Amino acid sequence: MKQLLFLGLLLGWFSLRAQPVISPGPAVTVEVSRTHSLVRFVQTMAGGSGTHVGSRWMFEHSRFNTPAARRWLRRYQALDYDPGFDRDGYPADRLGSTGSIMPGYLAASADARDLSDLQRRTVGLLPNEVLVSLDSVYRYFEPTFDTLAWQPHAAELARLQTAYAQFLAQSQLMREFGRLRTFYGGVWPDALPFRVLLNSQLGPGSGFTNKASVSGNVVLLNCNPASREFVGGSTVMFHEMCHALSTQQRLSLQQQLEGWFLHNASPNRRYAYNLLEEALATAAGEWIHARQTGQPETGEWYNDDYINRYAHALYPLVAAYTDRSQPIDSAFVGQAVRLFDKDFPQAATEYGNLFRNVLYWTDAEDFDGAIQAFRSQLRSTYTYSGAPILNSAKHLASARSGEHLPVIMVTQQHEATLKYLRQQLPALRAHRLRPEQSFVLSTSGPSGPLILVNVHDPAQLATAAKLLEQQRRMNPKEPLKLLK
Repeated sequence: MKQLLFLGLLLGWFSLRAQPVISPGPAVTVEVSRTHSLVRFVQTMAGGSGTHVGSRWMFEHSRFNTPAARRWLRRYQALDYDPGFDRDGYPADRLGSTGSIMPGYLAASADARDLSDLQRRTVGLLPNEVLVSLDSVYRYFEPTFDTLAWQPHAAELARLQTAYAQFLAQSQLMREFGRLRTFYGGVWPDALPFRVLLNSQLGPGSGFTNKASVSGNVVLLNCNPASREFVGGSTVMFHEMCHALSTQQRLSLQQQLEGWFLHNASPNRRYAYNLLEEALATAAGEWIHARQTGQPETGEWYNDDYINRYAHALYPLVAAYTDRSQPIDSAFVGQAVRLFDKDFPQAATEYGNLFRNVLYWTDAEDFDGAIQAFRSQLRSTYTYSGAPILNSAKHLASARSGEHLPVIMVTQQHEATLKYLRQQLPALRAHRLRPEQSFVLSTSGPSGPLILVNVHDPAQLATAAKLLEQQRRMNPKEPLKLLK
C-alpha cells in the first residue's frame, strides 16, 4: 500500500513537472509625456503618417491656423527628420524590409524632460542642423499645443494613465502575447517591454481610441482622455503590437511566407499577400477581444472593405492557430488564398484593390499635383513615384515588375513618350495610341494591369481620376476612354 501511495505521489510530481510554464509576456508601461505629446502634435498638424485626422481638423479650424503657422508647417515638412534605410535580404514591401530612426527619436521624446533635453538625447540620430530646426518648430507651436491639446486634457490624461495601467495589469493580457508571438514567428523576448504613449485625441468622439500606430516598442495611442472603454482599446493596441511582431518576424520565415504566397497558382496570390499585414493584425486584435468577452466585435472591424472582409474571413483560421500556439505555415497560406479568391473574385480588375499599391510615373512639372487627384479619388495606400518617363531604367523596371500598379501620366513630349512606352511595355502594343488625343487607357499585359493617362491640360488628370473612380473596375471591352 505504501508502495502504491509513493508511486502515486511520484507520478503526480512528474505530472506537475510536465506542465508548461506560461510566460507572463513582456512588461507594458502606460506613459504620458508632455514633450512627446508636443512632438506628436506637430507631426499631426503636418499630416504625418499614422496621425489623427480629427485632431488636425481641430487645428485647421482654430484661430491658430494662420499664414505664419502654415509656413512653419511647410518648413517642418521639408526637413529630413525621418531618414530610412533598406535591410538586405528581406522581402520587398514587408514591414521588416525597411528601418528608420523614428523609434529611437520617439522613445527619446518620451524620456525627455523638455525640448532642450530632447536635443541632448537625440544628438547623433540626426544632423545638428535638423535637430536645431526641429527645436525651433516645436517652440513655435508650443503655445498652440498647450492651448488646444495639453492644458485642457493633462489632468484627465494622468488619471487615464493610472486606470489603463491597472486594467492591463489586472487583465493579464500580455500573457496572450506569447501565443500571438508564436503564431507570427516574431522575435520579441519577454525582457523587451512595450511602452504605450497616450496622446489626447481632439475633436468629437466617445470611444477610447480609433487611431494608433507602433514604432519599435512604442505604441502611439491617440485616445479620448475621458473614456474608459479599455476592452476595445486593447483590441487596437494588440493590433499594433502584431505589426511589431510582423516587423520582427524571423527572416527565414518572412522569405518562406512570401514564397508560399507567390508560388500559389491563384491569379490573386499577390493581392492576398499584399493585404495580409493589415488583415492578419485585425483578426489577431479581434482574437484578443474574444479572449476578454467570449467573442469578437460585431460589425465592421476595419475602415476598408477589402481588409475588413479579408480579416473576417481569416478570423476562424487565426483563432484556431493561435489557440493551439501553432506558427503560421504553408497550409495557413493556402487556406488564406482560397478565402481571398472566394470573397474577391474581381480583385484583379477592381480599382479599389489595384490602387492600394501604385507606382505613379509621370513627366508632369507639378508632380505632387499630378498624383494628388488619384490618391484622393482612389485611396492609394502604398505609393511609389518616379520621374521623368523617358529613358528612366529604374522606373521602367518597377513598371515591368508586377509588384505595383503602374499609373503612367504623360503631360508633355507626347509623341516621343508614347512611342517609348509602347516599345518598352508589351501591354501597350495592342492599342492604337494617338498622341494628339487626351485619354485614359486601362489594360493588362504579361506583368499585370497598367493604366496610361495622356493629357494636354494638367486639369484633365483630375478628370481621369474621377472617371476611374466612377467606373470602379477595368473594362476589357472598352479599355480606352477619351477625355474632354
